[in-house]
This record gives sequence, C-alpha cells and structure tokens, in this order.
Amino acid sequence: MASEADEAKQADDKLAFDMEMVPSLPGGRAVYPAEQEGQFVWLVAEGAMTKQCFEEMRDYLRYIVENNLWVQNWDGEPPCTPPDDTTP
Repeated sequence: MASEADEAKQADDKLAFDMEMVPSLPGGRAVYPAEQEGQFVWLVAEGAMTKQCFEEMRDYLRYIVENNLWVQNWDGEPPCTPPDDTTP
C-alpha cells in the first residue's frame, strides 16, 4: 500500500512541461497552452519568437517545473479563450 508521500512523489514524476514549435495556430495566435493530465505544452507558432528566446524560455520553465517551483492554480477563464476555428 502506497503512503501519501509515495503518491505525491508519483504525481510529481508524472508532471511534464515542454514547448513545441508548430507551423501555425488557429486564429493567428502566437502561442497556445495545450494541457492534458500531467503534461503542459506551450505551442509556439513558427516565427513568433526567435530560436534563442524559445530555447532559453524552455530551459527556464523546465528548471522551474523540475525543481517543484511551479504551482498551477487555474481560477476563472484563461486570458485568451480558444478560437472558434480549430483549423490553422
């Protein structure tokens, strides 16, 4: 039987963060958060940021997540609601 500490550790192990360049995003967006259980990926439209900015931001955010400095607390609507059109 797993202890609460073991369960918390397993939950932390499942957390994942990444950033991914995509050719385009619906509605002409520059970035869009894609989230599913235990994984959060920022989709970034190609050309929306430099490769250097992308890599540095990804490295900082990975550090924050991997060192348990990330707290996710969704309250209310996100600042940008998903576009109605889901085609790029």
